[in-house]
Amino acid sequence: MAITKIQAESMNLADTYAFTGTVSGAGGGKVGQVIQTVKKDTFSGSPSSFSDITGMSVSITPSATSSKILVTAQISYGGDNNTYGHVRILRDSTSICVGDAGESNQTRATFPTSTGSSPDQHKCYNAVLEHLDSPSSTSSLTYKLQLSVHGDPVVYINRPDQNGNEDYHGRYTSSITVVEVLA
Repeated sequence: MAITKIQAESMNLADTYAFTGTVSGAGGGKVGQVIQTVKKDTFSGSPSSFSDITGMSVSITPSATSSKILVTAQISYGGDNNTYGHVRILRDSTSICVGDAGESNQTRATFPTSTGSSPDQHKCYNAVLEHLDSPSSTSSLTYKLQLSVHGDPVVYINRPDQNGNEDYHGRYTSSITVVEVLA
């Protein structure tokens, strides 16, 4: 087998491999801007109706009405045994990416924050959302998360229900990220 040696002096990759043509059907899909909020502190909520999760909002001003906004949210949560919570995402005051109406008493939400049976009070869970929004706006938009809990239990963000000084109890982070996808 012959080995061919390439001399670095004889190649100009910038000139040789530059693409100057067009691709049929291509267009858009470029990232305009990325903005993220990371929540490192804890939050506890027991509202029976949706309330803002403190520190879980991010604002973005799209550069064109044709831009789409990719929203990614991740929350770490804990609660006592058999705690049933719901999280929804809002663009300004409008809830987006929620389930359909379903039965009359069902909660329309984006994702659950529910725990199982014993010993769940020592555990933390993770929920993730990804949604491509089409706001058709060039005004400043705020995306935020809200929490609702069924009954009296408390849902904790970034920590388990039990918060002792043992090494098996952890502290976590949650985040919300928005990406402007140009048309």
